Amino acid sequence: LDRADAGLYVQVFDFTDRIGHMFWRYLDAGHPFHDPAHDPAHVAQMQEAMLAAYQRMDQIVGKARKLAGPDALFLVLSDHGFGSFRRGMNYNSWLVEHGYMTIVGDAGETKTLEDLFETRQLFEKVDWSRTKAYAMGLGGIYINLAGRETKGSVQPGAEYDQVVAEIIAGLEASVDPATGERPVTKVYKREEIYRGFDPTLIPDLRVGNNLGYRIGWQTALGQVPRNVYEDNLKAWSGDHCSLDPELVKGILFVNRKLTRQDPAIIDVMPTVLEALGIAVPADVAGRPFL
Repeated sequence: LDRADAGLYVQVFDFTDRIGHMFWRYLDAGHPFHDPAHDPAHVAQMQEAMLAAYQRMDQIVGKARKLAGPDALFLVLSDHGFGSFRRGMNYNSWLVEHGYMTIVGDAGETKTLEDLFETRQLFEKVDWSRTKAYAMGLGGIYINLAGRETKGSVQPGAEYDQVVAEIIAGLEASVDPATGERPVTKVYKREEIYRGFDPTLIPDLRVGNNLGYRIGWQTALGQVPRNVYEDNLKAWSGDHCSLDPELVKGILFVNRKLTRQDPAIIDVMPTVLEALGIAVPADVAGRPFL
């Protein structure tokens, strides 16, 4: 950082992310796994540990700023914020409940990443001839589209548009009966997210969960749990995956005046290129903010 000839230096720190995922329950008294030992002293100790992690990050930022010198362009940002992960929503179970997915037998078996890596078998009990959509990964929903999926049942055009509209409306209107809350704030079409994408790979829909909710553990692995909603009783108690990005915004501060009040993470790369005197490619969606 103190080398005058260094054109660009990038450093990523992830310990604030890890402690956020694992310790968030200690900050949220309403989390179902808030204090399994019912030990207030333990909770206080863990809260102090989380505060200390962020104080350590502040010290690192201060040291880096000093080493870089007063003339260097200095940016600090996070790629997301955090929210409490109290309840999981299983989209595949919702799709079954509302007639968009059909399974044969009981698909409530619990899988692990190891199971999937070893067997490479997904959706073993799904009847694809009677399935219009499925969920996989951290918030993605795929339409079982004819011509794209191996056993596609939904025709492109009007039928595709109708299925997409119905799933969006249904998920956004969903209410968790245990809490009375709406777990989904918005379901995004991929056209709303990407300017360019591979339609054979990118999910047709991306679900944005409300605070307190995240995609269920088993749905992320392509499974179909018995229940649509479930308490999160794991130590992994804070998250940003599948949450509506409007609710878990990151931070940005820079030692230059911003020319815009709405910078986004896609703007970082063109901002850095412009600062280095490098032309920004025409197909880049972001815009410089300095």
